[in-house]
Amino acid sequence: MSSTGSNLAVQTAKEVHIGRLPPASLVYWLRLGFGVLAGVIYNLAGFGSLGVGLGTLSMITVGIGVYSVSVFLVKNLLGYGPEVLKGPNKHVTIGMGSYIIWMIFTTILLYTVLNPHPS
Repeated sequence: MSSTGSNLAVQTAKEVHIGRLPPASLVYWLRLGFGVLAGVIYNLAGFGSLGVGLGTLSMITVGIGVYSVSVFLVKNLLGYGPEVLKGPNKHVTIGMGSYIIWMIFTTILLYTVLNPHPS
């Protein structure tokens, strides 16, 4: 009977953990969402109409600004520091690549949809 009780305890622990994301996964998905948000902000602000040079500079500025907000959110509001994410700068680096890719993808997609050029 004691082995059945221990199996029941293990199953209960797994059921509690199913609905939650580990901190590193949560940070990754937050960064992906913030990348989409950066692309939306860029297009809604109308920076795409400034030309290639200023538009690119504006995209980099919006990207750095929104990423800074995500770093603040992860470190200060969620409290995920080096101990939780298992690395000295993981609160900054987790999800950086997906953030950049999704920011560029969203920017291009929304610019194409919002500014159709007739042929």
